[in-house]
Amino acid sequence: MLNRRHIRVKILQILYSQNRSKSTNKVLYDFFNSTTKKFYQFFITQLHFFVLIKQETIRRVEINKKKYYESKIDFLVDFIVENKFIKAIEDSKYIEQYKTKNEINYFKNDIKIVEQVFDKIYNAEFLKNSSKETDPVTLLIKIYKELIVTDSNLYSFYEDCEIGWVDDFPLINTEVLNMLKNFSRDEKLKINKTIFKDKDDKIFGWNLFKRTSENYLIYEKLISNYTPQWESDRIAVIDSLLLKMCITEFKFFENIPFNVSLNEYVEISKDYSSNNSSSFINGILNNIMKDLKDQGLIKKNIKRSDNLLNLSS
Repeated sequence: MLNRRHIRVKILQILYSQNRSKSTNKVLYDFFNSTTKKFYQFFITQLHFFVLIKQETIRRVEINKKKYYESKIDFLVDFIVENKFIKAIEDSKYIEQYKTKNEINYFKNDIKIVEQVFDKIYNAEFLKNSSKETDPVTLLIKIYKELIVTDSNLYSFYEDCEIGWVDDFPLINTEVLNMLKNFSRDEKLKINKTIFKDKDDKIFGWNLFKRTSENYLIYEKLISNYTPQWESDRIAVIDSLLLKMCITEFKFFENIPFNVSLNEYVEISKDYSSNNSSSFINGILNNIMKDLKDQGLIKKNIKRSDNLLNLSS
């Protein structure tokens, strides 16, 4: 689930925390594990949100019946209440057990968020104009993309729930949409049950932090050689960390091509630093990369096992 760019962002957050709090590696390793676990809890929470919308739909239908209102909500029954994807989530023992084990119930005291999103769905013209022949899962994809993902109240709610969830939101939404599309094709609920694609990705994340942290002062001096017109304290903290992380990949991650590392950190800077940071970082890293290569200090494409996971410090 977590891709390499997202892992890099999480390591950036940990390094920033270390820069501010001077925490030990053990504390930061626990923080890394905690944030990745919270990422998966976010994924399960977002999946279960469909069930909450279904429950709210049923509640509104029952209210109308009790008050003998002319039913104007029945059009949602086929698309929401009878939706096979939502029913599969509702019936999933894995999701239910995971929610219970990890005590996931973020909406317990904030059910108004669910009601507000339901109101948007209820008032959506494209749903009212849909025929019963429309595929409910295809329609649910449109609901998710246009009404749920874009809801500012839901976004703010998640922002307040856990640190880092705002950064996780795009990747979570991609994962959910992929599940919807796969279900639309196969009518099988395929739940990704792992946070990392494989063990190497988790080791990559921790080694990226450890190597950057260990060589922090060395990188500080190296960067200063390429920014003579800048005092070190004038370089933004995020920019400095991104430079150091990329140098780590240049020097210690032999199987990651130079341009891959360079492009990743330039792109990350566009989201997490100032408007001019990407060009600044790109220029500095290109010069450092060229000189280190010319000096024979870094090599690439040599396959080896890089198992540095060490929590003793």
